[in-house]
Amino acid sequence: MNKIYSSSETDPYYNVAAEYQLLLEAQEDTNLFLWQNSPSVIFGRNQNIFAEVDIEYLKNNNIYPVRRFSGGGAVFQDFGNVNFTFITKEKNADSQKYLSVIKKALSHFNVNCDFSGRNDLLCDGKKFSGHAYYTNDDNYLYHGTIMVDVNLEVLSRVLKPSFLKLNSKGINSVISRVINLSEVNNNITRENIKEALIKAFTEIFGKSEPLINIDKSCFIAPLFQEINQDKWIYSESPQFSITVEKKLNWGNVSISTDVNDGLVKKIKIQTDSLNVFDFSECEKRLIGFVFQENLIFDYIDTYIKDNFYID
Repeated sequence: MNKIYSSSETDPYYNVAAEYQLLLEAQEDTNLFLWQNSPSVIFGRNQNIFAEVDIEYLKNNNIYPVRRFSGGGAVFQDFGNVNFTFITKEKNADSQKYLSVIKKALSHFNVNCDFSGRNDLLCDGKKFSGHAYYTNDDNYLYHGTIMVDVNLEVLSRVLKPSFLKLNSKGINSVISRVINLSEVNNNITRENIKEALIKAFTEIFGKSEPLINIDKSCFIAPLFQEINQDKWIYSESPQFSITVEKKLNWGNVSISTDVNDGLVKKIKIQTDSLNVFDFSECEKRLIGFVFQENLIFDYIDTYIKDNFYID
């Protein structure tokens, strides 16, 4: 029999890991998983995080970077977003049927939507829902977002790389005009959207078992500990070259670096400071660093202060 799961957690790392675990346990029937995340950027399996977001803004505002298992573009999520996932065996996958659940749920609020060629659902020509799919052996999931009252100011700020120059081999997101469904119908809330999705799911897929609530205490997601580590978040980024600048107390500093598997492979440091510095030893020490802009500049700043007299 079909099952409907709802996560009581808002930890995005747990929810992505729980979704993956549900995928591994897929049966012939179709299951629906509903979940919400605290502020986070969820980006595709083959994306370069450095090309997708303003990492400094992300860190300063306690927004989590989360690499998911499926492809597709980067999306900002907060408590104003509802996530849905359909899980079944690959031979039973039916994306049109999944879309019909979303459309039927929205019809309860007199909202009409259209599916675009970029795996998006649009209302009045603006995106409110992005979709992706993923397969593992013969298991299949189809998932997406529904923007109810997402903070659009933060969304526009975080999904904007801060780097001056970046040449990446990764897959970049396509920035679309977006809209919250609460702008279309102010009676729409996160809770009644979830209720409408559950109702539409049972109407289209048939009777389901009673709603199953999951959390960290009752549902184990083994990959939870792996996907919130820097190795998964950053080191999975495709190879890229990048030039970035930052103003430090003793001058403007520019670094040009080649990055592979998230690690610095080659780096050149330059500055407009009136002081003369030999960066060669510092550059050697930075080889093998996980590329995180602020950490590298902090290291350079400390190296200069420890090894040179600054006027």
